[in-house]
Amino acid sequence: MKPITIIGAGLAGLALGNALQREGVPVTIHEAGTLPRHRVCGEFICGRGATALKELGLSAALDGCALHKSTAWHIGQRTVLHKDLPTEATGISRHLIDQRLAESFQKVGGHLAMNQRIQDTDLDEGRVYCNGRQLTKSSDWIGLKLHCTKLQTTADLELHLGKNGYVGLSAIENGRVNVCALVKRNPALKAPRSDWLVTYLNASGLNVVAERIANGGIDPESHAGVAGIEFSSIPTSKAATLRLGDAYSVIPPFTGNGMSIALESAEITFPFILKYASGQLDWNTAKNSIDERFHQHFDSRLRAARILHPWLSHPLGQQTLASLSRTHLLPFNLLYRLTH
Repeated sequence: MKPITIIGAGLAGLALGNALQREGVPVTIHEAGTLPRHRVCGEFICGRGATALKELGLSAALDGCALHKSTAWHIGQRTVLHKDLPTEATGISRHLIDQRLAESFQKVGGHLAMNQRIQDTDLDEGRVYCNGRQLTKSSDWIGLKLHCTKLQTTADLELHLGKNGYVGLSAIENGRVNVCALVKRNPALKAPRSDWLVTYLNASGLNVVAERIANGGIDPESHAGVAGIEFSSIPTSKAATLRLGDAYSVIPPFTGNGMSIALESAEITFPFILKYASGQLDWNTAKNSIDERFHQHFDSRLRAARILHPWLSHPLGQQTLASLSRTHLLPFNLLYRLTH
């Protein structure tokens, strides 16, 4: 078997590495940081990601997860939407699922090299990039995340829309709640790192939910942040390098589909890389076949999310959303299908 090198120990890289190593392919995963660690993430799998994990033989990584059946959307203090989800979602922290997948990978003989940053190079045969979102200075979006230990939610998945941003609340394992916010950068706001999320929510007019979070038993070790996020870019066909998950493209967090895309991309990639490793396919054929399937599976979701996303943080879009919901004209199930 030809060896495979995976750059990045995120969901896509760990899931793919596990599946390949179990089939006898020697896999090395290089991770720039350490595991486990807290990451900016909605921390729920909405879509067919849980099925992808099962198909890869890794469903045990979801043991003890929270199950979500309902969602509620709020604009300021108004509830504009309260619906059952078309399909059940799974809530689990990246800290836990990453740890489980890393331990599983090492248990089956995979080599996990942490604190190793590998530079991107074009046309690297046998190299798969799963090294997360590509940051850009042209974006003023900031992602902020923390966990609360005693926060009660009004629905399994809460979404609060404010001025220049929104925040989602969702249960994860052990009775904890993940709080993940996406906000526009405001250089005028000054606060300690531990207070950034609550400070930005107050500035966005989301004072009530900010107070709930502040009083919700914030875990000081769970703070995470990232800046310069570009959403829903469509990669060019036949790219020089093979990229999975967020390294392929980042779908806006309101969809709850980011973790699913990472796991789905690993599921799609696995059989082609296995054939390459066993000598049945050359690298370019495998890579181009994967790239074609990525475009088929993900690009329509990314386009739909790119159109919908500006509506969530713009006052006119929020007013339209509220009006459609109030008159029962909001096609929630259709929008769900378009972004999942």
